[in-house]
Amino acid sequence: MAEPPRENPHGVRLTIAYDGTDFFGWQAQPQGRTVQTAIEAAITAMGIGRTRLRGCSRTDSGVHARGQIAAFSCDRELPRRGWIVGLNGLLPPDVAILDAEHCARRYDPRNDCIKKLYRYSVVVGQVRDPLTRRQAYHLSPRFARQDVEPRKRRDEVEQYVDLAAMRAVASAWEGRHDFRAFRATTDRRDNTMRTMHAVRVLQRDERSLCIEVEGDAFMKNMVRIMAGTLLEIGRRKMSVEDGIALLGEDAKRTEGGPTAPAHGLCLERIWLGRKSAD
Repeated sequence: MAEPPRENPHGVRLTIAYDGTDFFGWQAQPQGRTVQTAIEAAITAMGIGRTRLRGCSRTDSGVHARGQIAAFSCDRELPRRGWIVGLNGLLPPDVAILDAEHCARRYDPRNDCIKKLYRYSVVVGQVRDPLTRRQAYHLSPRFARQDVEPRKRRDEVEQYVDLAAMRAVASAWEGRHDFRAFRATTDRRDNTMRTMHAVRVLQRDERSLCIEVEGDAFMKNMVRIMAGTLLEIGRRKMSVEDGIALLGEDAKRTEGGPTAPAHGLCLERIWLGRKSAD
């Protein structure tokens, strides 16, 4: 006797990009529009039965992504192009499917993640740049380093932040440490040990820089707190010693810098490979 067909036997893994400005984050929630619900609505509109979308990273409200990964199971099998063209034809303009591939129907990318790369973008200058306002934090003279005379300050990165100090602290944060001082006060998880494979402060051009953080896992608001703290060090509101002292089980969130605004942060890439997707 033949076995009955399994419900939703086909697994699909998506690579997704989105501008997070007008979303209440990745995860579905009752108070507003989210990336997860937008994609789920598009799958349903294609006439396909599905499970909930399992995202690899629960990006916060206002945070962007170029390489989010999500998976689901469904009742129909489509080729790669069918998923990409079909979903992008139904999705709003601030979210897009970059790739689609087969995976096991119960595959969860969170269990397959090796590491993630986040990038925090900053633009300096007396006048804000309307073309970068949705994807980069504008550091105005009011928040620039105080050891440069305001009347003589040029619109250049090193006139606004001390890159050498920021890089010294960023280098010290690399490796495996207790990062409890870098989590939101509402994050109560017990394990606060994390491995940072790289923490980089890069000058992109005369007026812009970015902070790249590559790690195995992150706590709530962790990258934004790291970025906010590095900017305080760059402004010389905190010392290099203050930044390094934030590592360890005795460090407190109140000793660190502010949480940098969400719109400067982007999830750039997720490395997979802890388990097979088949």
